[in-house]
Amino acid sequence: MGLGGDSSVNDYIFQLPDAEKKKALDELREDDNIRTQSLDQMREWIQKHPNIKKCRTDAAFLLRFLRTKKFSVPQACEMLERYLTIRQLYPQWFTKLDPEDPELAEIINAGYLVPLLEKDNGRMVLFSAAGKFDPHKFTSAHMVKVHSMVTEALMDDEVNQINGYTYINDESGFQMAHISLWSLTDVRNILRCIQNTTPMRHKANHFLNISSSAIKLIEFAISLLNENLKQDLYLQIS
Repeated sequence: MGLGGDSSVNDYIFQLPDAEKKKALDELREDDNIRTQSLDQMREWIQKHPNIKKCRTDAAFLLRFLRTKKFSVPQACEMLERYLTIRQLYPQWFTKLDPEDPELAEIINAGYLVPLLEKDNGRMVLFSAAGKFDPHKFTSAHMVKVHSMVTEALMDDEVNQINGYTYINDESGFQMAHISLWSLTDVRNILRCIQNTTPMRHKANHFLNISSSAIKLIEFAISLLNENLKQDLYLQIS
């Protein structure tokens, strides 16, 4: 397994405001000593791993995992291993994330998935609009690729790593054709990927304007989530 990219190691300096520094300490147990030791341990683990041939080892990348796992190095390494593995198992979802790809660009430009400028208590807000995704023209793989591309662009941001993410999902415009894009196996697999391999702090997930056609799929998806993610879900039935 492997992941391309610059694997250079630079000296890390915490340059964020005091509010983020305090939050990192209070919520993630992060201080200068723990951060330095954890980064060194992860790099040594990557270097010795028999199946990892190429992987970024810069601080911004590794801190995605360490902050998500509150600086438990074993858990961060486990998540990184899964992160690399799914790119081998599901290349249709997690590779060739090119913003200049005409199909992906069309979905983005339609406004299907938008990072908002306004924050939610410091958290990045990701807004998705089901009605902006054409299920007759695009596939579920296009949908996941857009989410993968946008989140990959955000995950190196240290404020996002510390504060986490809020999701607002507008389900108005959801059609039966959206359901037909997905097999139950794909729903299970993508939710496993989100829970176990994505180095993001998921803090709140709002579903708005849920129609009768959407509720069954959403209820099935919720049944597969772990308890922490279930507690952060908010549903509004139209």
